[in-house]
Amino acid sequence: MSNEGSLITRAFRGLARRCARCGGPAFVSWFRMADTCPNCGVRFEREEGYWVGAMIMNTIVTFALFGIVFIGLIVATWPDVDWTLVTVASLAVCGLVPVIFYPISKSLWFGLQISWHPLEPHEIEAARARVG
Repeated sequence: MSNEGSLITRAFRGLARRCARCGGPAFVSWFRMADTCPNCGVRFEREEGYWVGAMIMNTIVTFALFGIVFIGLIVATWPDVDWTLVTVASLAVCGLVPVIFYPISKSLWFGLQISWHPLEPHEIEAARARVG
């Protein structure tokens, strides 16, 4: 099995916390990603420091949602801004989004990254060897 699927397919598989290459399960639990896909054998962490991109994506999504909620609530309650509501909602976004989006950011990063930097022949051979 080689690099299957379009960028869109891989992104949707990543959003669903699935292996972007084959659609197999990528996670053992909500927070724990498997080392390799049980279906196609691909190794998810391709090199040391690989998940920095996923952390950056998680941070960007959190900041974007914070900005939307913060500005949205100010605009929605203008001119008598309910600062307690803005504060509580902002803290909720900043506290919950990174935790909830953490596993999704990892599988999404893998899907996007293998579209930009396809699996090397040695990675494909190692994946085949893992699944027999």
